[in-house]
Amino acid sequence: MKNWTRLFASLFGQPKETLHISENVYLEAFENSGIYAKLDSTLNTIHTNRQFCQIMHTTKQESLHVNISALMKYTISEIFETVKCKQSWEGTQVFITSDGEEIYLNCSFIPIFDKKDSLYEVLFLATDLTELTLSKTNIKNSLYQDSLTKLPNRLKLFTDKSIVSIKEETTYILFNIDSFDSINNLYGNLFGDKILIQVARWLEKNILTSKTALYKFEADIYAMLCFEKIEEQILIEYLRDISQKVQEEKFLCEGAEVDISMTIGASQGISNQLKLSQIAYKDAKTSKKSFALYDKKSKKEEEYTKNIQTSKIIKNAIEKNLIIPYFQPIMNIETGKIEKYESLMRIKNDEGRILSPCEFLDIAKRSKAYPKLSCSLIGKSIDVFSISPCEFSVNLSFLDITNKTTTKFILNLLEKTGIGPWMIFELLESEGIENYKEVMIFIEQVKSYGVKIAIDDFGSGYSNFERLVELQVDFIKIDGSLIKNIDKNDDMRIITKTIVNFAKELGIKTVAEYVHSEEVLNQVKILGVDFAQGYYIGKPNEHI
Repeated sequence: MKNWTRLFASLFGQPKETLHISENVYLEAFENSGIYAKLDSTLNTIHTNRQFCQIMHTTKQESLHVNISALMKYTISEIFETVKCKQSWEGTQVFITSDGEEIYLNCSFIPIFDKKDSLYEVLFLATDLTELTLSKTNIKNSLYQDSLTKLPNRLKLFTDKSIVSIKEETTYILFNIDSFDSINNLYGNLFGDKILIQVARWLEKNILTSKTALYKFEADIYAMLCFEKIEEQILIEYLRDISQKVQEEKFLCEGAEVDISMTIGASQGISNQLKLSQIAYKDAKTSKKSFALYDKKSKKEEEYTKNIQTSKIIKNAIEKNLIIPYFQPIMNIETGKIEKYESLMRIKNDEGRILSPCEFLDIAKRSKAYPKLSCSLIGKSIDVFSISPCEFSVNLSFLDITNKTTTKFILNLLEKTGIGPWMIFELLESEGIENYKEVMIFIEQVKSYGVKIAIDDFGSGYSNFERLVELQVDFIKIDGSLIKNIDKNDDMRIITKTIVNFAKELGIKTVAEYVHSEEVLNQVKILGVDFAQGYYIGKPNEHI
């Protein structure tokens, strides 16, 4: 197009009377080269070629004496002002054909002046960009639009400059259909897709305010963004009302009536509102409420931020081999000698600070990192005690016992090292003991290598004495909640005495946890406990 402009400028930039080439020559040269028209000084068509008529869906006669601006979707006064100043105008314009179709043309308006320096004619040249423009539009729509519901998607929300630049308070609401997987499993994915479309249309009819935009996120999640702050009580009433209305609504699809409920999270403020509405949604989900409005006083945001940071520390510790076993001594009360150690997990961050399990273990158990932590601790503990005459114990959770990778790792090490007779696995009384079959299979496997089994924190909750026999338990570790005040509390002494007597009848050794003073040690010794563990005996240390 620019080459055409230069050519016409060189040919017709001088007065018409001085040209040494006839009009027919240049008309013939460009008649079949593209969309072409000749306009008078007021931009009315005085000549059009075949391509111009075809693209405008008009006849030759109908295309004449029409102002070019009347064919455009948007009138651009700039074009006329530009050519009057002896400058060519170039750009893309939307034209409307005679039957109402929109087409996109890349246009050039080239002015021709006469001998008196007056605008004589304007040459109009264009190429059709409609297919390319629509293709780009479709690609853009696919990026920023949910293909199923045709609602704008999450990416559109994140990239919309009018939203990103907001400096005033807004309201975000997240909607998640409860148990939508059940609908898919029962009726099929195509049926589920139709329900998602119905829910989208229903939410559009129940929008918060006229200043609210509705979005469709991934899966069965929808979001509303209201460009204003709503009075808190009004917002709560809306959340309560819409959660009730959706349950009362009957969604009909292919002759089936589907009941739907939602969990809703909302937040208001200036920044991070989508994240805060997600926190409110999780809070509603956890507390089994239909909706929740983010409470700034709850400090949930700080909690989630800390969880993210801890997850990064865990990942870093695995990658850099910063999982460290600490060992707490266990004393034989009768001899006063240290005969065993409990191996406890610690991890180190990049600053060298040692993190205790209470700072990371719960988060690790909710991630895929936990098996790697367990295997690392077990492997390093075995390395340490393979050259020590002492027995040592390692805590195992039900997650460890049911994880095939972890159990395979344990059995391979037991086979390879022969350390079984010196090893004790501690199982939490409250975690997985009820899942008897899986636990029993694991116990039988490790006991075949000489490993002993201890029940940890016994007495902290439900104590199943019968199950101790079935699981072939070798040690009972009496929970610290019973031991720490045993020198002052008669009830704790009675309960502990009952556990000790029962264990002796079954030939099971007992270990008192949380022995933190000489007075406590004396009491558990009087009650006949076999072993003592606690800060009075020794704190966890990196070395044995």
